[in-house]
Amino acid sequence: LYEVRQYKRGLKTCDQILKKVPNHGETLAVKGMFLSNMERKEEAYEHIKRGIEINPNSSISWHVFGIVNRGDLKYEEAAKCYEKAAKVDSENVHILRDLSQLQIHLRQYEKLVETREKLVKLNPLLTAFWLGLAVAHQMLGRYDLALKAITSHEHNLKHDTNMLKNEISEILMYKNWLMELNGDYQLALENLKEIRLRITDITAWKEQKANLLLKVDRREAAATAYQELIERNPDNNDYVRGYLACNGLDMACADDKDAVLEVIDSLQQQFPSSNTLKFLPLTFCEGDSFVSAAESLAKHALRKGIPSLFTSMKMLYANEAKGAALGRLMEGYANQLRDTNRFSDSTDDEPATASMWSTFYLAQHADYYGDYERALQLIEDAIRASSDTVELYMVKAKILKHAGDISGARNTMDFARQMDLKDRFVNSKTVKYMLRNNDVEEAEKMMIMFVRDDAAHKVQEIVDMQAIWYMRERGDAYRRLGDIGRALKQYHQVLFSFNSYHQVQFDFHSYSLRKATIRGYVDILQWEDQVYSHNTFVGAAHAAIDCYIDLHDRKLAGAPFAAISDEGPSKPLTRNGSAKQGQHNLSAGVGEVKQAAVDQDPSGATYVDADDYMAEALKFVERLESSVGQQVKTHLSAFEVHLRMQKYFLALKAINSVKAIDEQHSSLTSMVVRMIADMDTNESFAAPMKAAVKGQLIKSFGEVSIEASIDAHQNSLPFALAGAKGLLTLGGEANVASSKRVLLKATSVAYGETRTLDNLLVAKTLLEKSGASEAEMSDFATSAKLVFPLATCF
Repeated sequence: LYEVRQYKRGLKTCDQILKKVPNHGETLAVKGMFLSNMERKEEAYEHIKRGIEINPNSSISWHVFGIVNRGDLKYEEAAKCYEKAAKVDSENVHILRDLSQLQIHLRQYEKLVETREKLVKLNPLLTAFWLGLAVAHQMLGRYDLALKAITSHEHNLKHDTNMLKNEISEILMYKNWLMELNGDYQLALENLKEIRLRITDITAWKEQKANLLLKVDRREAAATAYQELIERNPDNNDYVRGYLACNGLDMACADDKDAVLEVIDSLQQQFPSSNTLKFLPLTFCEGDSFVSAAESLAKHALRKGIPSLFTSMKMLYANEAKGAALGRLMEGYANQLRDTNRFSDSTDDEPATASMWSTFYLAQHADYYGDYERALQLIEDAIRASSDTVELYMVKAKILKHAGDISGARNTMDFARQMDLKDRFVNSKTVKYMLRNNDVEEAEKMMIMFVRDDAAHKVQEIVDMQAIWYMRERGDAYRRLGDIGRALKQYHQVLFSFNSYHQVQFDFHSYSLRKATIRGYVDILQWEDQVYSHNTFVGAAHAAIDCYIDLHDRKLAGAPFAAISDEGPSKPLTRNGSAKQGQHNLSAGVGEVKQAAVDQDPSGATYVDADDYMAEALKFVERLESSVGQQVKTHLSAFEVHLRMQKYFLALKAINSVKAIDEQHSSLTSMVVRMIADMDTNESFAAPMKAAVKGQLIKSFGEVSIEASIDAHQNSLPFALAGAKGLLTLGGEANVASSKRVLLKATSVAYGETRTLDNLLVAKTLLEKSGASEAEMSDFATSAKLVFPLATCF
């Protein structure tokens, strides 16, 4: 009954048994399992715990407890339950298999090896168990033992009539990969030849052959193998790099550049349609050879009307000389096409649109270098030449955004959307720009247009679709509007999405072993290990931490934030955004239904009413430390949280981490000063510990002051902003006044290129927090407009 989700019938059956035997522990546990799936969690755990108390040596009760914990995503607790069940019944395959899945999910590889070895002994003919053992050894770096596990079972594959050809192929390729990882390149190459006729993934076999030939230094044969691969796909970067390596060439080596260019030219002649071969020379050529390579690519793109030309070239702008060369090249083309409608070395007229696309490129070039007025002039010229091209308006919107005209950017992007209402990409961009302009309700209505018709609750459907970019942007919009509760709601939805990415791998722990897709499975495990390093999660996590810090500081100052309430729970929305009443049901099992979930807390009151804001922020900090501990901002956020929790040794650790990554970071001085000041006012912090921490800080940084740091970096606005923020946090009339003086000078010419739009917006926010008068804010806005004349955000 549990397997077919007949929970009510299962519960009824348990009750019938318990009427006859009320203290039957295992039946109580099973009843708890049914209750758990009927949203009666508290009762469920009570019944299971009571069942275990009655019979603590029941493997069934512990197994059930593990199943319920696993269903509630309490993986560590579930693993403990399975371990106890396995101690009682050490030869139960079902318990050991479930335990192994939890162990690999929790990355408990040492324990996993032990469990997998037991499974292999219990059923040595099951391929999935041997594959699981091999993966466990591989994840520990024991490639020889992983290889031994596969080899031990390989002879059984010949007699297993149930295995499909592609499954056998995958296992053989996995074994060959393990040979390579173990450093047995020659043996792997010989094995690859032996298994050729049993392999169904021919491309993977050819790639591995080329790779191994190169590793055993058979360069001529490897070159032939890579040549074959390039013929199959001339746009594969790895194939080209492999082919170059066969010739002893490396694009990163300056001495090899001429020879590399000669080889790539040869390949271009064989595969003239390959965009990769056209672009690769641009990544390593310099001077005239770079310009020559850029000419052919640029001309082709202008003739064909390829809007993404600048996007493709953008990575090259990291090299200042290349960026300038591309600008000069495109300026020349624009002039030639405007005057003669042909390139200087051509006798034929070019397409009428070529001139427009050259102007389009130059507009983006000017935008990249911050010359927004010229960029707008150029994009307007392009629009006059072709007023029905959507990409022109999209780039105009981007230029306006960079120039600080957020409202103008939003309106321009919406105009582009109306030119092609069926284009989801433009629609998504419009939603993003609306959110940047804080038009949350309009953005939501726009987003709903692309939600499926039969969705019971269209707003919730957006969350279910895991549109993480939308959640992040919406959270930022609410935060700018001062609605911290709704902002936190969105940031937590981003967290929930990433948690689901991590949790969804659970299904693959058994599926991949059954289907023998081991190479892909290992890739999934490695990808999942770094999923929380995604920029969207990292940005949302930092924003959530800042929100919790804001809530904490407001509460400490005696002015706690109150969630902005709604009339009630959100209602289902139709495509036109109107409320639609009615019951919406979802399947809960055979013959059973439950009402579709409706958001009961749209205002985020749950997060605003949290008992301990810093404890909530710490959850995000710990996740960031484990996933992006190499980033400075991770430790800046950690410092802010630990300092407010008065965990000084952890705050010191954060300071040292920042210094280890960037010993000249602008925030270091203010961090040290603030920490010493906080310790001095904390009488509960033991004097010997206080002296030890202070001694460590003085040893590492000496006697420092925020004002001295600002004076020492008079041409750096980031140092000025970090210092001003530190002074504001310290408080006191003198510090606040000093902070305000620094911030009012943020638009000074002395700060040069560090006067970015983002930095000036930070200065504006800090000025508001400093209690600046209307006149002071007006003066700041006026001076900021001199730096960004088109900006409307000051």
